[in-house]
Amino acid sequence: MTPYQPPKQSRRGQLIDAATMLALIFVTLFVTTFIVRFEAGNTASGTKSSPVKQLSELPLSDAERAQYQKMIDAEMVDLTSVNASVAAKQSASEKYRFSVLALLGTIVLLVGYLTFVYRTSLHEYREVIAEKFGPRYERAKP
Repeated sequence: MTPYQPPKQSRRGQLIDAATMLALIFVTLFVTTFIVRFEAGNTASGTKSSPVKQLSELPLSDAERAQYQKMIDAEMVDLTSVNASVAAKQSASEKYRFSVLALLGTIVLLVGYLTFVYRTSLHEYREVIAEKFGPRYERAKP
């Protein structure tokens, strides 16, 4: 029996495959960055700035208040950034919003992609087995 020799791909084909993969990766990264910046811009422009509260008015424990005061005295932070930090730390019901429709769309897309990959891989696997061991191991097509 002769050893299995996989089909050869030309250099041109390899370069096209590599360039396609790189292009898809860059497009994905740039589109994601664009969407995140677009949403951040909409969020920032749609919010009204709240007045800066003094440390005594913020919902902090005494230890936290003392630590923040030390940081302000050492000029590590200012009162505005302390307010932002405390606001970000507070729990809110709308802090982690998501769309059910987007979630379902993602699930459908993922299942479709995984089904495609599975079927394609199975087809390729069967071709390799048939090529290596002959047609007697090839499964009859429905």
